[in-house]
This record gives sequence, C-alpha cells and structure tokens, in this order.
Amino acid sequence: MTERLFSEVISARRATPSFDGSPLPDEILSKILKAGMEAPSGYNIQPWRFVVVRDKEQKKRLREAAMGQPKVEEASAIIVCCGDLHAPMGDSLDTVLIESEQYGFSKEKNQQMKEQLNKTFTSPPGNAMGVAPDYAVWVNRHVMIAFTTMMWMAEILGYDTAPMEGFFEDKVKSVLHIPEHVRVVALLGIGKLKGADKPYAGRRKLQDICFSNHWGIDLKL
Repeated sequence: MTERLFSEVISARRATPSFDGSPLPDEILSKILKAGMEAPSGYNIQPWRFVVVRDKEQKKRLREAAMGQPKVEEASAIIVCCGDLHAPMGDSLDTVLIESEQYGFSKEKNQQMKEQLNKTFTSPPGNAMGVAPDYAVWVNRHVMIAFTTMMWMAEILGYDTAPMEGFFEDKVKSVLHIPEHVRVVALLGIGKLKGADKPYAGRRKLQDICFSNHWGIDLKL
C-alpha cells in the first residue's frame, strides 16, 4: 500500500459523514493502534486504553450509547479511546517501569520517578496555587494525543476517519464493560467514505489566533 504524504493529509482530511462498512484488514488496524501506542506521554505512563469494536451487534449497541449516530454502525471499526486513572500507580506503573529497564533505564532512576509520581498524583487536585495537577484532565490530554496520532495514521494509510465526542459515557461503559476507574474520552470511526465528503469550511487567518510572546500581540510570519 502506498502511504499518503502527511502534509497532504492534513489539508485534505474531513470528518467522514458516512462509511461504506467495508472490512478493515487486521494489518491496517494493527498499524493504526501501534501508532497510537507510540504517542508521547508524561513520565511515559501511557494512560490510554483502546477498545476496538468491529462486531455488528456490538456496534449497534454502541450506536445507542453514542446518541444514535449512524456512523458508529457504518464504520469498519470504532476505536473507543479511554484513559486509565490508575495508570500512574500500582501494577500498571510497575509494568511500565519494568519495560523501561529493558531499554536502559536504571532501577534507581525508575524509583525516583515512582516517588515523584506518588507525590504528584496522591496529593489533592490542583488549585489556584498549583498544588497538584488534576489527573483526570491530565490523562484526557494524553489520550487525545494518542487519538489524534491514530487518526492521522489511518488517513495516511488511505482510510477515512470520524472523531466522535457525542456519547453518554455511562452507557458506553456499560456496553463495553469498562471499569469505573477508566474514563471514556472519544470514539474514532475508521473506514471508507460512502458518498460525498464534507466540503471544506475554511480556517481563520493565522493572525487571528496566533500571538507573539503575549496574548493579542501579532505574530508576524
């Protein structure tokens, strides 16, 4: 398969309005998921968790939880992107640290990081004084980096995508048996476009939204 240039994908991509339901080959799905797994994360915690839904009946149930959006059933696959709130602690953290040792990180360095994480994420959530970050917000940001990485990889490989943020989290968790300590962040539909794509709606000028050193100061490029 010939991969598309990333620079072309960025300008050409649209949120797919409708999919044709054709199968997504396992090797393509694997490349997309592995791209998301390579995304950066603070402390290399990798708090993302992905539930891939391809079963017809399961997609139908998921559609009900996603406000009835037809794309959920039409897509070849839906990747339900989640964030594990327990990622920086316990067995999940230990697994990450053991893996890092295989790549040259020392036990001493990992122990220091573990102590820092315990200090950071067992403190009260952040406030105006910046005592500690709100981990639920922190993990959401990281999951969206992985989400976006997978979206771009799917497009580079010649597939169409539809990010979906419209869903009832409690219903999605019920359908997919997602545990309480895991948050559902977004759904990514992947497949082949059916019918016409969305027209380009334009983007604001760089000078309207990009500033230099201070808010409101023109960035001259």
